[in-house]
Amino acid sequence: MIIMVSKNYLVLITLVCGVLAGAVVFWNLNRQTETETETEKEPEIDLSTKEGLLVVLKDAGQEEDYENFAKYLKMVYQKQWDGDKDFVGIESAFYMKITENYFDKGDTDKALEISTIIYDEVPQGWRFRYLRIRCLEKLGRDAFNQEDLAKAEEYAMTILYMMYRPEGANLLADIYIRKIEADLAANDKISALNNLNYIWDYEVSPDRRQKLEELKLQTEQPI
Repeated sequence: MIIMVSKNYLVLITLVCGVLAGAVVFWNLNRQTETETETEKEPEIDLSTKEGLLVVLKDAGQEEDYENFAKYLKMVYQKQWDGDKDFVGIESAFYMKITENYFDKGDTDKALEISTIIYDEVPQGWRFRYLRIRCLEKLGRDAFNQEDLAKAEEYAMTILYMMYRPEGANLLADIYIRKIEADLAANDKISALNNLNYIWDYEVSPDRRQKLEELKLQTEQPI
């Protein structure tokens, strides 16, 4: 009976040792695999160099990763590399891609979303600033044609808050011409004059200036 117990203990000890040995081998293999994987990883890209920044900016553009494209483009402008032909090429190609794939195909909201993301980071970059202005004008014209003058004015003023652009000024003029005409039709010359005074000093196209002058004459006539 004592011999049988001793043999059982020996078997148990052997099994335990085997399991421990297997665990050690598995751990070593797993560790070796992790080490090899870490060794195989590509080295980190140095964003302080033109070469490194070119790589990440190009990749972000190809993947339509708007946030990272904006982030890396901001770095380009901060380093004053925006005039470098390679960076100009990448920015221009991405601008054309977004314009053709979204704005030109009628998805103005998406084009506005993307251009705003980039404009917010790089307001000095003219390409996406211009695309944002085009989007805002298009949405403003749509609202104007639907008689939503408040919304149309919001888009026009967003453009003008960015910078003076004829797209914004002319849209605003059309809105106020419509308002003045409605005021005059209702014999409300006080409101007509107030609206005329508001828009009068804006630099607008010659045809709109002529229309405003005609309306001014009407506000001076007695009811």
